[in-house]
Amino acid sequence: MMPAAGFLHRDVAVYTGSMPKVIMLLSCLLLVGGCFPKRYNPAKATKMYPAELGQSEVVEVQVSRSGSTMKVVNGTAIDFRDIKLWLNRRYMLEVDRIAPGETVRFDMGSFWDAWGGGPNPGGLLRWYLPTPVVLVQAQIDETSPLIGFLAIPDVDELDRN
Repeated sequence: MMPAAGFLHRDVAVYTGSMPKVIMLLSCLLLVGGCFPKRYNPAKATKMYPAELGQSEVVEVQVSRSGSTMKVVNGTAIDFRDIKLWLNRRYMLEVDRIAPGETVRFDMGSFWDAWGGGPNPGGLLRWYLPTPVVLVQAQIDETSPLIGFLAIPDVDELDRN
């Protein structure tokens, strides 16, 4: 009886084809893929979240996530100029203007925290789950209370445990 291709004959069936090499290569790729770090750049560090200011009100500005962008719809007559936009009481983005009735999009990769960390922006080729948009607030100056925006979570964000 002839042994099958890739196998040694004699009482032990050991596969000698290219499959072990393929398995080793895939294993190495998975291990290296697991080493992608979280977003971190100390040069991008911002200010600490101003918890001492509190929040005075919630206005009709709707915020939702679409892939790796944040969509902001200003349904008010308020002209937001030179504000700090806070995400989840941690990440901040300086915004020049959100005009009344305007819809703007911000790249989630533009937000940074006080240590230079950023939210996981998401998108097609992401490694970590995207940071959910839970709480969004506008800081108009250094002394006024924050203004809350209406965060509209994605269906996937609602299903997380």
